[in-house]
Amino acid sequence: MAFIVLGTFILWVSWLFFNGGSTLSMFNERQHGVAKIMMNTILGGSAGGVVATSVKPFIMRTYSKTNRYDVGALCNGILAGLVSVTAACVGIKPWAAVIIGALGGLFYSLGCKMLEKLGVDDPVEAAAVHGVCGAWGLIATGFFDQT
Repeated sequence: MAFIVLGTFILWVSWLFFNGGSTLSMFNERQHGVAKIMMNTILGGSAGGVVATSVKPFIMRTYSKTNRYDVGALCNGILAGLVSVTAACVGIKPWAAVIIGALGGLFYSLGCKMLEKLGVDDPVEAAAVHGVCGAWGLIATGFFDQT
């Protein structure tokens, strides 16, 4: 588990540089600057992790009194929030980044259940993280982008 958490942390930091560097300039106006993009990225990933950790055990029916928290769901929820917010991170407000990331965590959990019902063998749940949350991120851009 320690390597999963370390890998998630490395990806999260790299994602900050990817999204922030996509502006190609450190001198954009404040409302479209690198600091706002990085803040939206952090908020989206955090919200996705919190929601996935709290919702996925109930959706997948793995919740029990002794087995409450799933570190894998937390890490994949963070990645789901990051994937969801990437398309719109420059043109959204921070409150929208939280909503997009939180819904990304929910859609990740629902995507895992859908793939299980379809019999898709995806042990690292990459299809739910990248496929389902990537599609949600594109749709969310249309709803929340204010540029």
